[in-house]
Amino acid sequence: MSDAAPPGASFDAGWLALREPVDHRSRAHELVPLLTEVWRARGWATVVDLGAGTGSNARYLAPRLPGDQRWVLVDHDAALLEAARLPGQVGRSERRRGSLAREGLDALAGADLVAGAALLDLVGSAWLDRVADACASRASAALFTTIYDGTISWIVPDDTAELLAAEARVRAAVNAHQRREKGLGPALGPGAASVAREAFAARGYRTWLAPAPWILDAADAPLAHALLDGWASAAREQDARHADAVDRWAAARRESVERGRFRLVVGHLDLLALPPEPGS
Repeated sequence: MSDAAPPGASFDAGWLALREPVDHRSRAHELVPLLTEVWRARGWATVVDLGAGTGSNARYLAPRLPGDQRWVLVDHDAALLEAARLPGQVGRSERRRGSLAREGLDALAGADLVAGAALLDLVGSAWLDRVADACASRASAALFTTIYDGTISWIVPDDTAELLAAEARVRAAVNAHQRREKGLGPALGPGAASVAREAFAARGYRTWLAPAPWILDAADAPLAHALLDGWASAAREQDARHADAVDRWAAARRESVERGRFRLVVGHLDLLALPPEPGS
C-alpha cells in the first residue's frame, strides 16, 4: 500500500516512477517552511515514511529539511523497499517490510515526523486515529501529501453533453470505488483530508490543509493514459450497468490525449499537522 494509484492500477515501480515528477511539482510547497522552522527549533532528525515505496517522499522532502536525517521506510512490498533510492541528506536509513497496521504503527514510537504520500485516501478512520494518537503521545509532526479529494476534471475542446454526463458517472463510480476496503478498514477516499485534519486538531495540533492538484497536459500523456485505464476499470467494476458508456468515454478521452488536446486536473490536498507549542 505504497501509493494511491487510480483504482485498478498496481503499485509497481513503473507506476511510481511515472507519477513521481508530477507528485513533486504539484506539492503544496508553502507547507515545507512551516515544518522546517519547527524541525530546526526542536532538533528533530527522524522521519517515518508510511507506504514509502521506492522513496519518492524522501527524494522530495529530505533536501528541504535541515541537518543530517534518519529515515525509516515502511512498506509491505519488499521489492519496492529494495529499490528505494535516498538522497544524500539521509545519513541513516532503515527499511521495514510489513503492514501499516502493525509494523507501520510500531515504527511511530521513534518518529519526530510521520510522513506519507498518496496514502490517506486508502486508509480507514480507526487506523488514522491510532496514527494521530501515536503522534500526540510524543509530540511528533505529521505531513501527509497528495491526498485525493475526489476531483477528476477534463478540459477538452468541443466536449459534448453526452461525454460530460458519462464523465460525471465515471467520477462518481471511481470515488465510490475509492471508499472500498483497502486493508485498513473501509477507506476514507475523497473525505480523507478533512477527517485527518479534524483528528489532529482534536488532539491540539495546529493544522494546515493546502491544495496540491495534479494539472496534466500533453507533456504528461503517459500518466494520463495510465490514469484513464485505472479509472475506466474501477468504474466498470463499481457499476457494470454503464460499462458501454464508460468505454465510450475512455475512448474519447484517450483520443484527446493522443492528439495532445486536453488538460486534466486531479484534485489532491496536502496536510501539515504540528504539535502544540510547548507550554500551550
